[in-house]
Amino acid sequence: MASGGKQQFPPQKQGTQPGKEHVMDPNPQFTNPDYKPSNKLQGKVALITGGDSGIGRAVCYLFAQEGATVAFIYVKEQEDKDANDTLQMIKKVKTSDAKDPKALAADLGYDENCKKVVEEVAKAYGRIHILINNAAEQYKAVSVEEIDEPRLERVFRTNIFSHFYMTR
Repeated sequence: MASGGKQQFPPQKQGTQPGKEHVMDPNPQFTNPDYKPSNKLQGKVALITGGDSGIGRAVCYLFAQEGATVAFIYVKEQEDKDANDTLQMIKKVKTSDAKDPKALAADLGYDENCKKVVEEVAKAYGRIHILINNAAEQYKAVSVEEIDEPRLERVFRTNIFSHFYMTR
């Protein structure tokens, strides 16, 4: 809030999941122009779930700045624009010795999809040194009675099961 209680930018509202950064006004700030990378992750391969936006995008960007080869997972169709934007941003800041980044679409709520993603990234880059389990989703409900079984299962598949499947 600005002084006097006036809001500095338009209120943000997201009616559906997942959130889309490209429609936010203003766009979220996830970089610091004064940051000086020091190749802390040079030679490392990082796989980030939910890397298309929010914290995941910031992690992808900073890891690329620090020398990591980055691959990230996003939700196909729903997050295509944010994923492509993130991919282009990573390409601009990646170090010369890092391999080209990858954006992979997958529903990580299912073990077989997690296995495919891990195998694809390991095959492309030789191995995975760092895994960031960032994928998550949530839905607004005034009362617990509003949450039906399919929605509950969907949230657990993304927020709990995917982290287990990816780590395993």
